[in-house]
Amino acid sequence: MSGASRTRTTKTQDTGGDGVGGRHTTTIPPARKPQRSRPAEPSPQLRTDARRNLEQVLRAAREVFGELGYDAPMEEIARRAGVGVGTIYRRFTGKEALVQRIMIAETNRLTAEAVNALDEEPDAWSALARYLRRAVGSGAGRLFPALSGRVPVTEEMSSSRAELNDAVGVLVDQAKACGLLRADVSDADISLMMSCLLPPSGLPHPQRLTIAGRYLEILLDGLHAGHSSPLPGKPFTQDELDTLFLS
Repeated sequence: MSGASRTRTTKTQDTGGDGVGGRHTTTIPPARKPQRSRPAEPSPQLRTDARRNLEQVLRAAREVFGELGYDAPMEEIARRAGVGVGTIYRRFTGKEALVQRIMIAETNRLTAEAVNALDEEPDAWSALARYLRRAVGSGAGRLFPALSGRVPVTEEMSSSRAELNDAVGVLVDQAKACGLLRADVSDADISLMMSCLLPPSGLPHPQRLTIAGRYLEILLDGLHAGHSSPLPGKPFTQDELDTLFLS
């Protein structure tokens, strides 16, 4: 997507709530241009076994922090990663550094999901729905609330968050321009909604994902422009969202 305004004709297909049949000719506003995020991958200089251990630690940490929050013991992360606790501390100075790394990696992953969805889907509504489904299915809505406000915000964290805001903003702007997303919601509203899809933690993991997916489909129906019930209050802003997640 370029920064200049241009006309785009899209044809959507009936995908069970993921789109609306018909052809739409829309002028896409220049608005914001997403940037592909920096990949959160280990340095290529790492030995193969060290790289594998790091990937296992990051994956396990993401799961554990998402389930148990910031107070989760490092021993549980090591157990799930299949490494010793010393392996984690050789790579990270402590839990704070590990959480910062996880939040940057997750933010970059979501940015890539948003950009790829807009590149690959036939229309902006389908792209927005795909992004939300993958974000919710991956548990991103649980991870950020669990970790927000628990560690100092680094410059890289702020930069990654800004890139995600821009990428989601483009999805929202273009879905509105196509006439498929209701006009009275903001990109910050939608990002915050993801964090509200949190089934009780006492449920088994597969059931939590199923329930979150069910609630998301209800949410998508409410976001579609075909629903015209007025919303109370004002749209949430990005400044409010950053204060909530980065302060």
